[in-house]
Amino acid sequence: MVKKLKKTYETPNEGWSEERIQREEELTEEYGLNNKKEIYKAQSQLRSFRRKARELVSEEDDSEAVNDIKQRAHDIGLVKGNAELEDLFTLNVTDFLDRRLQTAVNRRGYSDTVNEARQLVVHGHVYVDGQRVNVPGYLLTKQEEKNLEVRRPEPEEEVEEENDTTEEESQDSEESEDEGGDE
Repeated sequence: MVKKLKKTYETPNEGWSEERIQREEELTEEYGLNNKKEIYKAQSQLRSFRRKARELVSEEDDSEAVNDIKQRAHDIGLVKGNAELEDLFTLNVTDFLDRRLQTAVNRRGYSDTVNEARQLVVHGHVYVDGQRVNVPGYLLTKQEEKNLEVRRPEPEEEVEEENDTTEEESQDSEESEDEGGDE
């Protein structure tokens, strides 16, 4: 039996809001996102962090869980190392979008545009810690960002040489046909 997968994000409650749609279009353009689902996933991740932080603020007993969530947010690069639990409430969706692999490839100068960065990732030219990663929405940790590399394929020169010889052969055959036709 095949398990039915659940959505990992929530869509907006209101059907149509001009302000929200405009903001989503700006984010889509700025970060080179494929569709609005990627924004909704980032918003869901943000909600998850905030929800966990609210639970921990109300408990105040579980210092180990507080340290875990602060460490997780620090590893991803969302907050500084000496951040407090309240700093998680100041995060916004752009903080998560800035930590995406696609954005990191563009920010490091491997591509001219965010769309080109997305293409490099999807085509499998990006490696994190020596492993190929082809998911543009992959959230990089600070450590992984240091070990990010792009391996562009080398242009094939053999194909160009074969095309040049084919053109010369076709020109030679045309000239011989012209000479033979005059007799």
